[in-house]
Amino acid sequence: MSRRTAVIGVMVALFFFSFFYRTSPAVISPYLAREFSLGAERLGLLSSIFFLVFAAAQVPLGPALDFIGPRRVVSVLGCLGALGSLTFALAPSYGIGLLGRGLTGLGMSCMYMGALTLAASWYPPRSFATVTGVVSSLGNTGALTATLPLALLAASLGWRGSFLLFAAVNLLLAVLAWVIVRDRPDSPASPSPRSADSISLTQAFRAVLGSFSFWSIALLNFFTAGSFLAVQGLWGGPFLMDVFGLTPVEAGPILSSIALGYIVGCPLTGMISDRLVSSRKKLTLAVLSLYLLPWLLLMHFLQPGRDGFLYPVYAAIGLFASGSILFITHLKELFPAQIVGTALSLSNLFAIGGAGILQYLMGWMIERHPPVGRAYPLEAYREAFFLPLAGMIVTLILYLRTTEKRVPRKK
Repeated sequence: MSRRTAVIGVMVALFFFSFFYRTSPAVISPYLAREFSLGAERLGLLSSIFFLVFAAAQVPLGPALDFIGPRRVVSVLGCLGALGSLTFALAPSYGIGLLGRGLTGLGMSCMYMGALTLAASWYPPRSFATVTGVVSSLGNTGALTATLPLALLAASLGWRGSFLLFAAVNLLLAVLAWVIVRDRPDSPASPSPRSADSISLTQAFRAVLGSFSFWSIALLNFFTAGSFLAVQGLWGGPFLMDVFGLTPVEAGPILSSIALGYIVGCPLTGMISDRLVSSRKKLTLAVLSLYLLPWLLLMHFLQPGRDGFLYPVYAAIGLFASGSILFITHLKELFPAQIVGTALSLSNLFAIGGAGILQYLMGWMIERHPPVGRAYPLEAYREAFFLPLAGMIVTLILYLRTTEKRVPRKK
């Protein structure tokens, strides 16, 4: 196994846990609601606090990746993520559960951006979209694990026992990151903190935040990744249970189809972009326009009696959400290599912040409708699903004005 394969392999494993933690509430939500006596709004906050802390961490994270190096940042925060999982598993109250989820969000905040920063150093530019797609695809198996496998594990060990197990494995991977990861192909095992060549921290922030293209991509990331994670990580599960009367174990395979769609879509989209299409922007617009379709179906078509369409609609959400790797690649190509971590992490702030804010707002909108028994009605979910759909349409229009740097197609 080559060094760069080992480096990316460790990062994929840690990103697996990031996806697992962020999406696990969708399956264990009934246990959490029962144990902590939660309504939709408080349940939404318990899930979204992971994303809100994760998002806030992106501001210092980008410069840390650029100036300190991914190896140190990933190893330290990986240990913190394991501590958060342990705290959540042992939480005696809702407040301690929030603390645990917040610590886990902080710990996992660097895994995706750390992997992409390393990929930018270890792989040539025209392979970046493909590598990003593979990393995103394999990392999303964590979301797959957080569906039916987690439902079965929680039924056997309990949700607390499940998170204790994952905390132990998470800690092991953080240690492996310190041992295996190197910041660049030519970097030693214990490099001294590096500067970003001639670009200062202030200049890095000015270059990124002064770009209209950055803001248009960041806002699109807010609603694309935010909506995807909102339905995959939380509300896709209660929707199935409340509207269709499914149990967590029955809902698990349907939620798995979101992850399967994303797992297939990310490497496929990345390879098409690197090998067949010269414009990241045009392909992004095409794929994300298709992403609007399953959301329209969620709002106006899916209802009791149409259960057979649940799998393809959920799979389409994951498949077309894979278009997000294209504007990540688009953004990476707009800025110098020395500040790639800063640009990507600031954009990721909007992606993860979008998930946290949308999860909470959707929970607030759902709870405005009185439940029937313990289940919220279809109309509550239709209203909540309209919010990310409308945001997607507006930000796709803004994205039309972005600039683009063309990279020759890979032969």
